[in-house]
Amino acid sequence: MSASGLEPAPLPERNPDTGKRVSRLNPETDWVVQDVPDLRIIDQEVWDAAKARQKTLALTLAEPGENALTERRRPKHLLAGLVKCGRCGGGYTMISKELLGCAAARNKGTCDNRLNIRRDAFEASVLSGLRSHLMEPQLFEEFCEEFTREVNRLRIEGRADQDACRNERDRIDRELAKFTDCHQGWRPDPSNSR
Repeated sequence: MSASGLEPAPLPERNPDTGKRVSRLNPETDWVVQDVPDLRIIDQEVWDAAKARQKTLALTLAEPGENALTERRRPKHLLAGLVKCGRCGGGYTMISKELLGCAAARNKGTCDNRLNIRRDAFEASVLSGLRSHLMEPQLFEEFCEEFTREVNRLRIEGRADQDACRNERDRIDRELAKFTDCHQGWRPDPSNSR
């Protein structure tokens, strides 16, 4: 006891290696939990709807060897995957941090189009063109339909590629299983060794 008759507060627990304070949760039996609906920021209905939506978007565990995040990956830039070369029809890709260029010319050398364009300037040009030329309702509706059709086509192609890879992996696994079954009991003939 101190001179005032009060116990001093216990010193905080510290990590012996670093000397830094270590925080620990109180036991759940000491927690005081109570519902205070007056302090809610949003209604319970909105909260429940948001939680239900989160569950539908939640990642499911992928099979071993697969990455569930791959299916959820979205393009970083507005027109990623949609720009095509005017000479060869190949895709335009990011060839540096800010430049778009023909992937066939850059990677394969099968195209002679060496022109590059800044991504931000290209996107601004496309958006300006859309703003000035496609604001008529009929043209805008046609654009939206074509854009949706193209995005869906690209997604289906991506899914088909994934399915093809999965099928190829399964075929290889079957062939490997046949091979191991066939050679499981095989032993080299000692009389043939030199």
